[in-house]
Amino acid sequence: MRSWTKFSLGRFGLALGLLWGLGSGCGASGEGKETVVAQPSTTGSGAPTLGGSAGSGSQNPGAPTSDFGAGTGLDGLDLGDPVTMSKGCQQASRSFTPKIPTVFLVVDRSNSMFDPNPPGSNTNSWGLLRSGVLQVVGDLQADVRFGFGAFSGQGSTCPDMPMTAPELNNAAAISTLYNSLDRSMYKDTPTVAALTRAAQALWNDGTEGDKYILYVTDGEPDYCDDGNALCPPDSVVGRLQQLVLGVDEQGVMHEPIHTLVFGIKSPLSSVLPETLQAFANAGAGLPVSPPRRDPSQPYNPNAVYDECSGVAGWAADFALTGKPAVRGQTIGSYIDPTDPLQAPGTATVYRPDPTDQAALIQQISAALAGVKSCSFDLAGDGVKVDLSRSDLGALAKININGKAVPFDPSNGWRMLSETTVQLEGQACADWRAPGQSAIDFDFPCDVIILR
Repeated sequence: MRSWTKFSLGRFGLALGLLWGLGSGCGASGEGKETVVAQPSTTGSGAPTLGGSAGSGSQNPGAPTSDFGAGTGLDGLDLGDPVTMSKGCQQASRSFTPKIPTVFLVVDRSNSMFDPNPPGSNTNSWGLLRSGVLQVVGDLQADVRFGFGAFSGQGSTCPDMPMTAPELNNAAAISTLYNSLDRSMYKDTPTVAALTRAAQALWNDGTEGDKYILYVTDGEPDYCDDGNALCPPDSVVGRLQQLVLGVDEQGVMHEPIHTLVFGIKSPLSSVLPETLQAFANAGAGLPVSPPRRDPSQPYNPNAVYDECSGVAGWAADFALTGKPAVRGQTIGSYIDPTDPLQAPGTATVYRPDPTDQAALIQQISAALAGVKSCSFDLAGDGVKVDLSRSDLGALAKININGKAVPFDPSNGWRMLSETTVQLEGQACADWRAPGQSAIDFDFPCDVIILR
């Protein structure tokens, strides 16, 4: 009978194995046809070779079909030494393995994170957030490469950002650093500088797989100067848009970095929902509405340049864009909110209440579920999928949580290459949904060939 490649992936993409039917041959021409194994040839020296054309019923010339002649062994067949299946897909266990994502946690350590929350209590956003983050990191550390940095700053120290480089099973190192940090001596929130440091750590890491920043704040960004509040959000949007394109501040290309945005609810924080939404859209590579301090007022396309061109932090960031220094220019790229044909993105903004630990943990878990890789590779196994097969989608099967995934390049599965399966659309969303997920790949030997 046809041999099938089959394995399952458990929570967060743990490869459990891919069994290749060691006891049966590879049928190559349709369901239900047996591979006939002919008598091992004894001509010449070396290991026996198997005759027969898989799935066709044909045999080596001169080889009997049922009476294997004299000799010892099963039905007269002298099996001799074990046969090495040197050219069949059943020769070994294989696995499609997901690429492991890397997430750098960037946590605001400005003064407001340490103010009592709720007011008058002995708890604060910093400690409550830390408990939730460390629990989720501990749960996912075998499946996600985590790095960590907490930032603040003031004056010439901009940013102050103790960091732990990304690694698998990094919960202990992150916990040690995170627990050692208390209220900073610095009070500001230099977000652009912190994002730049985190991005450099991700690019220096060099490990293959998707890269993310999970940015957590309870307040508006600044340049370590508490200046004009309109200007820093434009700098942050511009930097996030660069990161999602894989561009550093000098214009050098790297791997793309997506950013997930958490706005911690705090009684004393002043971050605007519109600011967080702009950051989330920029970090996801979606259209962004321009920053406005008062969204109820008419849009002024010259406001950012007029108010920010004299601000040192904004001017330094703007100079890196190479744009002409004229009114109407901004660091970030925005839609025109007066054009009814243009609309901003709707990337998720996570707004957990740190005093509700269960909800906080659920939101962090939900955000990180979205970083699960939807690409699965055979690259290390010496085999590949035969993309010339017009019946590939009919023969190869993928199931997520027992539900069949269609062979569909926009809303199912497709082959990115001879060794990489990609989930798209709803299939990717189903795989990334929070909670327990299992994925099964059934690829028959018909479509597997040696590389």
